[in-house]
Amino acid sequence: MSAQGAGLNQQTTAPQALHGTGVANTLAVLAVTAEQAVFETIRQALDDRNDPVDIVHSDDPTQLSDEGVISGVAVVGLHCHADPTRAKRELGLVQGLAGTAPVILLNTGDAGLDRDAAVAAGAWDLLSVESEQDIRTRFRQALEVGRTRVEIADAAQRLNQTQRRLDVLLSQSQDARATLVDRRVADPSPAFARLIGVDDVEDARGIDLLDRIAPHDRTRFADALEQVATTHSDTALVFDITTHLNHRTSLRALLKPGVAEKSDEQRTNLVLQPAENAPSGAVARGPALDGRMALHGVLAQTTTRAKEWILGLVFVAVDEISSLQDQLGLAESDLLLQEVGLYLLQAVRGEDRVFRFGAGEYVMLVERHSANEIEEFAQNLHKSLSDEVFGDERRSASLAASMAHCVLSGGAAQNDSRLQLLMDTVYEIRDDGGNAVRRCQSETAPAMDSADDQAWTTRLREALTQDRFSLAYQGITSLAGDSQPYFDTLLRYVDDRGALVRPGEFLPAAEKARLMPDIDRWVVQRCLDVIWQQRAKDAHIALFAKLSSATIEDADRFMAWLLAAVEAKPISRWNLIFSFREDDVRNQTRLARKLADELEAAEFRVALTHYGSTPKAVQVLDRMPASFIKLAPDFARQILGREEDERLAHIISSAREREIPLIAEQIEDANSMARLWQAGVNYVQGHFIQEPDTEALAQSQDIHL
Repeated sequence: MSAQGAGLNQQTTAPQALHGTGVANTLAVLAVTAEQAVFETIRQALDDRNDPVDIVHSDDPTQLSDEGVISGVAVVGLHCHADPTRAKRELGLVQGLAGTAPVILLNTGDAGLDRDAAVAAGAWDLLSVESEQDIRTRFRQALEVGRTRVEIADAAQRLNQTQRRLDVLLSQSQDARATLVDRRVADPSPAFARLIGVDDVEDARGIDLLDRIAPHDRTRFADALEQVATTHSDTALVFDITTHLNHRTSLRALLKPGVAEKSDEQRTNLVLQPAENAPSGAVARGPALDGRMALHGVLAQTTTRAKEWILGLVFVAVDEISSLQDQLGLAESDLLLQEVGLYLLQAVRGEDRVFRFGAGEYVMLVERHSANEIEEFAQNLHKSLSDEVFGDERRSASLAASMAHCVLSGGAAQNDSRLQLLMDTVYEIRDDGGNAVRRCQSETAPAMDSADDQAWTTRLREALTQDRFSLAYQGITSLAGDSQPYFDTLLRYVDDRGALVRPGEFLPAAEKARLMPDIDRWVVQRCLDVIWQQRAKDAHIALFAKLSSATIEDADRFMAWLLAAVEAKPISRWNLIFSFREDDVRNQTRLARKLADELEAAEFRVALTHYGSTPKAVQVLDRMPASFIKLAPDFARQILGREEDERLAHIISSAREREIPLIAEQIEDANSMARLWQAGVNYVQGHFIQEPDTEALAQSQDIHL
């Protein structure tokens, strides 16, 4: 793809990513058509505009995502395909990639959609290429709509930058501000929250401030509040505050009458400052990030998490710190680096934590459901960090970063060595030029890690021969009244004490030792046994069994083994569903498609899991037969960004078009389940609905310990 000014004749069919220029004067029009005549019609219609227009030409809409997501395009002209199903698919693909840009479908006389159907499917308009006047008029109108949408997105980005800078400045201020409603905290600043012993602003809201004041000063503070309310005048006092760690700090308070939103509401504006005799440094400076010592303390106590979580570390190091300091000065560059810390805090979720490690260096402790999710988080964070602009309108900069990530396994004793491995990997990336993200390589791990992997390899080989694995079952609930019982199968290792060990502890070692094909076959064999035993009790259950990337590579041997196993224990093959991860399919397209086709030919069903994490999801679906789609876990979060909401809507539309039911995993609360049901999801599973249970089909398991 190439950008060209209106009236120029150069054009190419190899698309590249388009990056918007915000409120720049030049607008971009993307023409998606394989017919040169259609492209020329668009070019001529826009040729006589006074302001410049870049016209970008692509032959094939499916090529658009190969080089990255399109952004900043003001309008898209898409040649409407003659087949209505393909026309809708191509429209959906372009909409998912072009974001807010209006999409105009172009009809050469045999369009698969009429105007009403096109608009209903999300197009801005459908135009005949024979009507040059209509094309000229509607494209110009769409350009103005597109320009406005780009400007709004650009303004939102600048507002986010300004808010982040304000947060940094507030967190540095010696003043800590809040509003009291009666005696309870409302609208606290970050500095106020930390001053009263709370790490997070949201946790400070609603606190009864008198509970934080030392007992000998509570009456004086309550009298001061009453004086402000009755006399509507300012007052000040010095008092002691006690934090949750029982530390006492002397503070000076300035109290001013606030504006009451209700007639019976007493509001007071409050500013706290360290008293003159308070020890220096009593007020924390900078964003609310824990430091290096706190990180080591957490790592020393971190072992495992409940449920299905896997812990990982992500090391983020801003590149070229010295150049940044030379360019902007120490004070301004420090503000930018603190903004990076706030940006990382915005990127985490749940129990994730961010630690300030050094100048421009941060360590993120994150929990996800698999090593692949941790890697995906790191990759997405690296890209978004590179795209972000830090600073304000006066001084701003884009920052590059070197990043590395790893999974924590093997117990707390090895966590510090893994942190050292992360640091070494990041410094190697910097030596190689920086601005990259990398998984820590096992061959560079300390000897302790190798010994731990070897120990796990020995245990796993024994488990395969001695049946020291177990399956936990998590029900999949229909939101549409389907009476068929579905269960997801979750692997567990049974240790010497009979305790169940989650897969995050041993699967990394299994992958390194190339044991995953054997483990997958163990799981599938147990699924066959369970389905067989349940059928004997007239219970016709269906089980989902995951297949690893190693099994996809070993597809021929797996299929030969599977067909022999089913012949030995005949079951209804329709009730065994094999799950492929979307990223495995994307990375092994030919092999995954071959295995999926062979499974379907043998009358098994196939599911795509962790689906929709990238805009290329529809391409994966087009290349794979699928009876179910399991959404990526992020879609189960209560709060999604606009991009994720649009992607979810597009996924649901594509699934409905293909009549493929959708399953939402990892539902943790009622709100998430209700939101996804309203969006059109067919099935849900998660800890909110049912915890994984090894006893759910207890009579079907005969574990030999």
